[in-house]
Amino acid sequence: MTLSNVAGIVGKNGGLRVVVTQRWRFRHHVKKGERLFVVPEMLVQEPVSWNEIPTLIERVQKHVARTLAPVNDCGECTACCFHLFIKDERFKKASNTWCDHCSEGFGCKLYHTRPSVCRAFECMWLKSQKRNDVMPAELRPDRCGAIFTDDTHTNDPLIIECHGEPNSAAWQWINDMQRGGYKVKKIDFYFGEKE
Repeated sequence: MTLSNVAGIVGKNGGLRVVVTQRWRFRHHVKKGERLFVVPEMLVQEPVSWNEIPTLIERVQKHVARTLAPVNDCGECTACCFHLFIKDERFKKASNTWCDHCSEGFGCKLYHTRPSVCRAFECMWLKSQKRNDVMPAELRPDRCGAIFTDDTHTNDPLIIECHGEPNSAAWQWINDMQRGGYKVKKIDFYFGEKE
């Protein structure tokens, strides 16, 4: 039996895609847009048995979540971790309160294993960064005091939801959008939050 290093490969979506051993094979498994994280001082005996794999994955996930900074276009913004009401099968967070898993200067402590509702969420500012009609930097939610989202109730493309307290730059944008035919509605209450 030989000792091998252990590494996790973090996929494009920020989650742990696979755990690999044997240093010489690490790069072979990394696809374009993915990142390799070699867990320091973690060695396993080869071959790894099937019943060891779940524990191995759990240990690598903890190291990756604590150590590897996630790649995301949000930058330092964690406004959704404060303003939004979040509820799924694993997790519930009240609106306008900080999520217990949000750490100042680090972001989400569960980023790589965060709930699917968090993983799927993109505010209008973040969506715009992937298009040719980019919203300006001063409208990033942590800078403008508000999160703008598509309409969540009727999916009307001309309705924009506003969560939080917009500053003057955000109010200017809201006024411009409303002059252009959009309707911006302020969200103060979330269905299911009082249950």
